Amino acid sequence: MQAIHINTTSLETDSDASLLEAVLRMLAGVADVVAVRSLGIVSVLYDEHKIGPRTIVKAMRSTGYDAKLIRPSSLHRRAQRRTSRSEVSPSA
Repeated sequence: MQAIHINTTSLETDSDASLLEAVLRMLAGVADVVAVRSLGIVSVLYDEHKIGPRTIVKAMRSTGYDAKLIRPSSLHRRAQRRTSRSEVSPSA
């Protein structure tokens, strides 16, 4: 199993996220999908012997959602920025 993370700005409601998860789960080889609307990220766990990232991204785009693969290094930088922001205490 492999995992990919996809950036999208098309998830305007929780219903959009749920619909996209359902659509992607119907693809042969997709094991699980989590769409986080507030972050604009869709994570997909898939069997690399049955489906690949391009097919998953193409399926997202064909249903009207924008999709851009996130490189692992980009995810690491995002996590670091979020951690840094949460460690900053408000000044009194």
